[in-house]
Amino acid sequence: MRSESRELRLSEGGGSQLERKILDIVAASGEAGILQRDIWHLLNIDSRRGSRIVKRLERMGFLTREVVVHKGRRMYLLKPTPKLLLVPKLPPVLDEIPCFYCPHLLSCSGEASRVLNCEKLEKWLYGG
Repeated sequence: MRSESRELRLSEGGGSQLERKILDIVAASGEAGILQRDIWHLLNIDSRRGSRIVKRLERMGFLTREVVVHKGRRMYLLKPTPKLLLVPKLPPVLDEIPCFYCPHLLSCSGEASRVLNCEKLEKWLYGG
């Protein structure tokens, strides 16, 4: 339990892979939504852990939880909010900067030596 709560706290800033997977599934479900338990089955996680993550994502405004009765049982239907479906639009000038689309962006943060030795960035800066 202790390591789980630590993992959840760590993920609040940057988002964990599990959070991202849940958000992707909810977004793909569209306005119809998806039952919370179906996500647990798809991702093979227990309901206790999943519920904590979903509640946090709901507080952050990425999804809504609606109580529904399915086959005589009370369940939650998860639906995406406009915030989840919003695709940020970057100014065109930023499209030229290679860092925004680099798959190694997260590993570069905090490592000046890695940034200073980046071939893509050097090529963009010096036109090589």
